[in-house]
Amino acid sequence: MLTLRGGGSEALIHEPPPEALAQMIRYLEAAWPHEGCGVILRSDEGAGESWRVVSLPNASPTPRVAYAFAQEAWLQVCLDADARREVVACVFHSHVDAPAVFSTEDRRQAAPSGISLLPQVSYIVVAIYGGRAVSASRSVWITGGFQTVPLLLADFRFEKPV
Repeated sequence: MLTLRGGGSEALIHEPPPEALAQMIRYLEAAWPHEGCGVILRSDEGAGESWRVVSLPNASPTPRVAYAFAQEAWLQVCLDADARREVVACVFHSHVDAPAVFSTEDRRQAAPSGISLLPQVSYIVVAIYGGRAVSASRSVWITGGFQTVPLLLADFRFEKPV
């Protein structure tokens, strides 16, 4: 079964590589003026670690200010990941014309009863202004709460050569 929830060890949280983050940014910029959302999956099978970015349809009734995974699409991602022996490493979404902060609503959805639903998963929020990513943050569950750090866009923005 797809590993969504583990024992809560912070040491097991993996940071996606720059190439995966760049792919995520491109998707989130294309989703503007709505919030984009998705997951980054990780696999240790075979010759080393591999990563896969999966965008999901935003099923929120107010997609400009909120996101919700479309249930059918989320189920299919979980089934595919299980078959491929992948784990969810990161949940991501954008904020439209708003700061890249892990908001009160984001925290409520990730830990509805004060307990993280996915304790070994990081959450990335990207601020998209006018269709362009301007800032990002990464939040992880550590010792009963979320801690957030900024991500520098220069660290994972790769422009394609002309």
